[in-house]
Amino acid sequence: MEPSLDKCLYFCTNKGDVLNRHLAISAKKYIKFNHKEVELNWPVSFWREYDRLRGFPEETAVVVFRTRGCSWYNFSSCTMCGYFNDISRDIHEENLISQIDYVAERLGGIQVLKVFTSGSFLDQREIPLPVRDYFFERVGESVEKILIESRTEYINKSNLMASSIPLHKIRIAIGLESSDDNIIANSINKGSTFSKYVRAAQVARELGTEVRTYLLFKPLFVSEAMAIEDVKRSVRDAYPYTSDISINPVNVQKNTLLEHFWRRMLYRPPRLWSVAILLADLLEEGYRVVSFPTGANQLRGVHNENEDKKLLQLILKASLEQDPSQLREYIESSDLSRYRTWLEIENSLPMETDYSRIVESISQSSLTI
Repeated sequence: MEPSLDKCLYFCTNKGDVLNRHLAISAKKYIKFNHKEVELNWPVSFWREYDRLRGFPEETAVVVFRTRGCSWYNFSSCTMCGYFNDISRDIHEENLISQIDYVAERLGGIQVLKVFTSGSFLDQREIPLPVRDYFFERVGESVEKILIESRTEYINKSNLMASSIPLHKIRIAIGLESSDDNIIANSINKGSTFSKYVRAAQVARELGTEVRTYLLFKPLFVSEAMAIEDVKRSVRDAYPYTSDISINPVNVQKNTLLEHFWRRMLYRPPRLWSVAILLADLLEEGYRVVSFPTGANQLRGVHNENEDKKLLQLILKASLEQDPSQLREYIESSDLSRYRTWLEIENSLPMETDYSRIVESISQSSLTI
């Protein structure tokens, strides 16, 4: 039997977490569990991309392991997260071992590996200790840097020391999302707080691991103008505790509360201009920040009113090289008056209404009066 939301609310309240009961219930409401048959012995996906986890741009392997899912999903869900769509309750240790073998056989000399699950690599209910040990035995010696993700509650000394983790090779990615506890509770439904992030990041770094901090750009119920300021403030707040910061613009994932609003045109994903300006400003101020947007230039992802492939390329280039000069030049040579007008309009309204989609929908409709 899955844990009840009431138990979660009790636990979070007694641990000092900030939780919006109504939002937590609403987020859970739109989850649709995937009962289709899937291959249990293969990862959800495996690919190569570029990142700079060792301080310079290099090809990096990325794997998404299929697991039993995030522990927070058992209670509720973050409003934007649809990774539960890839989980399976039929996963057992032997399936995870096979998935690890799949990855080990395909690294091909790559020295950096990013490991994603549908929750937390350090959650022993998701990745049991014997599997964790096998992963580092099978893969740890063949790569120089490994990024894993975890919620804050699993980042503690006893858990990190409970297996053969090569701590000096690890960068733990933590989804802080925002340093504003009000946004964490009333927009994202993270079931966490900024103080929990600080404690977890301090423990990780004291043990010799690096930390990458995720910030969510433009969560639900936050205007784009407000989201820009929130990211800037969150970067300043989190920077003393992290090796670098990844700005992650929202992309609309299936079966989420955020998708519910997006389908009704009451939410618009952020604009690519906003990401570009944020990245350029923060890099020029000396912060180690990156942004590798998912679903960019698509309707569900970060996009301008018109597709801009060059702008996306410059964002990726600036992130990898930590040099915003070409990105800044492109920004300053562009007419941003329409972009700034949209931000002002949206900021004056109670919801992040997507008027471009509304207008397009009306223009494509056949109305008879």
